[in-house]
Amino acid sequence: MSSECTWSVLLIFHIILAAGAVAETVCTVKSSGGKEVLVGSNFTVSCVFNKQCTKIFFQDKKKIMHAEFNSSVVSVDVKNLTKFSIFTCKCMKDREPCGIDITPGYPPSIPENLTCIRKTEFGNVSCTWKTGRDTKIMTTCQLRVKGVPYFGYKSVMNSAGICSATFPIIGSMSQLIVWLNVSNSLGSTTTGPHTFTISNIVKPSRPNIRHVECSSRYCSLRTNNHSAHLHLVEVQYRAENETWKNLQTDAESNLNISSLQPYTNYEFQIRRKINHTVGLWSDWSLAKTAKTKEEAPDKVLDVWYLQEPLQYQNNCFRIFWKELSKSDAKGEIQSYNIYEKSIKVKSIIVGPTRRHYNICCTYCSVSVSAINSVGQSPVRFIELRSLDLVSGFVSHNTLNNHSIALFWSTLAIAGHRTEYVLHWYPVGRIDRLEWIRVVDTKAIIRGLQPKECYQGAVTALHSSGFRMASIEGISTWKSVPGQGPVPQQVWKKSESLQVKWSEIPHDKRSGCLTKYTVYLKDNVKGDIQNNDVKYPRKQYTISGLSPGHCYNLWVTAWTDAGEGPRGSDLPFCTSSDTEKLLSLVILAGGAVLLTCLVLLCICQFSCVQRRFLSCFKCLMPRVIPDPANSKWAKDCAIDQGEMKFPLHQFDSSMSEEPDTVEVEVVPYPSSSTCTYIKSFSQESGCSDTTLITRSSDITEDYICTHGTISGEEEEEEGMLDEFEFLPCTLSPFLEPLFPCGGKLTLDVVKIDCSEFLDCT
Repeated sequence: MSSECTWSVLLIFHIILAAGAVAETVCTVKSSGGKEVLVGSNFTVSCVFNKQCTKIFFQDKKKIMHAEFNSSVVSVDVKNLTKFSIFTCKCMKDREPCGIDITPGYPPSIPENLTCIRKTEFGNVSCTWKTGRDTKIMTTCQLRVKGVPYFGYKSVMNSAGICSATFPIIGSMSQLIVWLNVSNSLGSTTTGPHTFTISNIVKPSRPNIRHVECSSRYCSLRTNNHSAHLHLVEVQYRAENETWKNLQTDAESNLNISSLQPYTNYEFQIRRKINHTVGLWSDWSLAKTAKTKEEAPDKVLDVWYLQEPLQYQNNCFRIFWKELSKSDAKGEIQSYNIYEKSIKVKSIIVGPTRRHYNICCTYCSVSVSAINSVGQSPVRFIELRSLDLVSGFVSHNTLNNHSIALFWSTLAIAGHRTEYVLHWYPVGRIDRLEWIRVVDTKAIIRGLQPKECYQGAVTALHSSGFRMASIEGISTWKSVPGQGPVPQQVWKKSESLQVKWSEIPHDKRSGCLTKYTVYLKDNVKGDIQNNDVKYPRKQYTISGLSPGHCYNLWVTAWTDAGEGPRGSDLPFCTSSDTEKLLSLVILAGGAVLLTCLVLLCICQFSCVQRRFLSCFKCLMPRVIPDPANSKWAKDCAIDQGEMKFPLHQFDSSMSEEPDTVEVEVVPYPSSSTCTYIKSFSQESGCSDTTLITRSSDITEDYICTHGTISGEEEEEEGMLDEFEFLPCTLSPFLEPLFPCGGKLTLDVVKIDCSEFLDCT
């Protein structure tokens, strides 16, 4: 070999040595008991280092104390190990540790509960058995079969400690003989032989229900076809929320289940077996549900009634009835039929959700029945009578938060043994009435709600009449009210106040209310007074208040457990004496103003005006000139023609005669009987010496001389003879006090004398 080849071989050898040195671990860990040890055992874990260093020992990442035998070996004594642990060691300056996983476990127990099943007559055999407990470590199971060429069938035990094996049946074996072996690193156990008759371990396949057809009382099940060797069928069925009932039959494909309840949902399952003595039961089929059909109800309703309070109508009653159970209804109740028989028969149909009905009648009887789609239940007759209230003593004891026991005296309710009806309902919730019928003088009421207040009565039923003893204030558990009443002011005076308050909600009462307390605080003096008001009264009048003071009022409620919290405050102030006087003045002024307005409206009527003037005639002038009775008017009536009235001379030096005014009496140009004086005036002027006519215009005026236009009666004319000269009073609110018609008055006579006096 050449020198170049030699150097190449040496170089490669050194590289291999260097790689081996790098791959070598720092240390090696060993256990004296191996990697799988018995639970609770003691053993030693050693660590062998390959180099000199500072050595560290860990158990589950926690540093532990160790013993050092020489410069390369350290060890730890482990005692009573019960759980999986990891032991590691390393040099302080190295990162990579070395370690070992140790698992504590158990050796296998003797196999037990061996079962072998052959699925169908031609299927494989499956055997399962249990080792008694979980070994915690890898455990191997082995089953050996006699007469089979294979040595055995192996499997691994699961976490539940169960082993299993599946194998075929070779040939025409009638018996099965097997041995069991279970082993792990801590031990091994073998049992056998175990012998089985193959026909007895045959398990049929799971059957199937194809269809269910039901009437009101029975159902017919149709299943899938099965082997001719399977002659026994078991059916289990149940209604909703009930227990299973079983029935075995030899039927082939159709199974009839009878004695069922109408209108009920049923659940069915079946399983099969070869016969009563051979083979195993198959698994239950999947459940199939079906509902039976309806029937007419055959049970009467439980009916009771209460009389409405007397403050409304004493011949009105509220009838209650209980809902039929599903088995008694035999279908879905669609309505209730109520027959009222008094003077005439009346039928009332109410909906299926109604449980009460109001009837007002005297000496009547009522019948109630339930109706479904098939028919009607038997009717319940009840005669409506007024219930005589007696002073029967009824006591009760609380059993728990939902039940109480009641006791009453026989002599106080009825004179002989009879039937009693005990009814109860929450206060103010009569629609939630419940009742029971008993023949003894005691009863237990169940289903009560804690913190709820109930009232009711015990009614004795006998032929001479019904007698009832009332029950008040029943509560199973009490506490103080959770809320206070809200007060409201009704009316207020300077020294008194009336207040009312609202009801506390039922869910806040926490029992039966016994009384209310009204608190009143004087904000000026700081005094607080309180007054108790017995339940169920909800108003109170406070007197003795100080004028001009401000107050604060609140109300609390009480139960037998104590007083509840205060409700909202009601602040108010009373009026002072000055405010009271001012109020009286304002009230008096308003009354006077209202009186004046009323009188002003009344005076618009003419009859009232005349009565008023007749009362004050003494205040009027006694002599009133009447132009109709003047000499001028009388001469005018005689002549019935033209009349000329000379004007007074203003100046004797005038050369010409003064102008004259012509007056002529002519009939009024209408159907009226009044005669008027026609006056003619000629406008003229006068000078210092001569009266010069300024205008030839002539104006005509008609003056009524007698009678009235309105045709008033002569009696009224005589009454007003002395006052007809008064002028008509004009007002924006009133008509004239006197009619402007009638006899001659100064305001009617229209004679313009300005021409006579106008001298320019």
